[in-house]
Amino acid sequence: MKSTRVKAAQQRPPRRWRTPPPLTRGSAEAMEGMEILREVPGETGVLLWQAYRNVMFWATAEPEDRGKLFSPDAGQRRLEELLSADVPAAIVDALVSVGRLLGAPDTTRGEGIAEAMRSIAQWAESQGHDATALSFTQTAALAAPRNADFALAVGRLARRRGETARGETWFRHAIMVARQTGAWETYGRAYLSLGNMSRERGNFPLAHRMHIKALRSAKRKGLAPIIGEASHDLFVVATETGRNEQAEHFARQAFRAYGSEHRNLTVLAHDIAYYWMNQGHFARALPVFEALQPLLPEMRNQLLVRAHIIRAAGGAGDRERFRKTWNEAMKLTRETDVVPVLADSLLEMARGASSLGEWDRAEQVAERAVAVATERNEPTVLIRAEGILESIRNGRSVERAVAARAGRATDQADALAHDMVRSLETRATAGV
Repeated sequence: MKSTRVKAAQQRPPRRWRTPPPLTRGSAEAMEGMEILREVPGETGVLLWQAYRNVMFWATAEPEDRGKLFSPDAGQRRLEELLSADVPAAIVDALVSVGRLLGAPDTTRGEGIAEAMRSIAQWAESQGHDATALSFTQTAALAAPRNADFALAVGRLARRRGETARGETWFRHAIMVARQTGAWETYGRAYLSLGNMSRERGNFPLAHRMHIKALRSAKRKGLAPIIGEASHDLFVVATETGRNEQAEHFARQAFRAYGSEHRNLTVLAHDIAYYWMNQGHFARALPVFEALQPLLPEMRNQLLVRAHIIRAAGGAGDRERFRKTWNEAMKLTRETDVVPVLADSLLEMARGASSLGEWDRAEQVAERAVAVATERNEPTVLIRAEGILESIRNGRSVERAVAARAGRATDQADALAHDMVRSLETRATAGV
């Protein structure tokens, strides 16, 4: 005989996945769409603002009420306005679609309007009109409410603009829609975005939970890219919370999932090598940084990776590699393109020099780092630079404490370093 408890569970209707409606207006907006008029001048801005308001009104109305939303001649009047307006060619067709919507609101398909809105959003993004891009991506998501990718795109744009509350609601909305429609890659990416937002706010436990949800879903569905990205993010959270065993586990898992051709492999390899260096495993990190050098052509990245090589070589006691790379890096420090990373790079170089007792070199670049951080108003970097400079002037190796807390070398970590170097060298040879 079945228990009453089991019977009740069988009779209970399936739980429906619900989230609060996503936010559709930024906290600074007095009225929806006003940012469009601020970003886009003239009649183009007015026509875009009208189109945005029209589609928002239509998309949020009940389908049975849409036929009564606009006056009978609204569509014809809008099309006549467009004929006489000087509008960028890239958005003419989309604005014509809105004019046709006004003339036939009860028969217009949401998917077609959504595509028109996305084309306007892409044009706006190409012009640097981020608020306008966000507004029209949002109308696309509302016009096609079963499209989880559109909802995810709204969240990403809101996050990029610093609208964290709005972004979070759209990420959660994307998760709900993706779950209902089986868009499992989008489902995972929305959780990854929530996790990264939480990490940026310093909420590491929540970040860990969000990334774990993405990872478990990706494993169930066999989505290797999401497995790699979730593992990579979990590695970062583990390093920032001092969970070294977890960090090593997720580093290996991310590397396996990415494979040798994933676009994020170089970022992962850099993150892992930098983690090892911070743990005092300089000799393990050094060949990874060297393998990264030909894969990072941008000048500022060339300076950074050389600075890391200098620090790792100093910590590993490789004086020859240190001095060769030092001369290359010093030439790069005079380039204007490297200014955003200059102070950080100089500090890495100072740390490497102090490890080898090259006190004059170390003091020289540390003093320069202090000057650069002061000039660029980088208070966090300045505090670090002043601390490192004081240690150097007192004849203390900055890396002594790092080396002292280095854990024992493990075969798994050494094997991972070897495999990463081989994959990076293969990419460099193939010109990827």
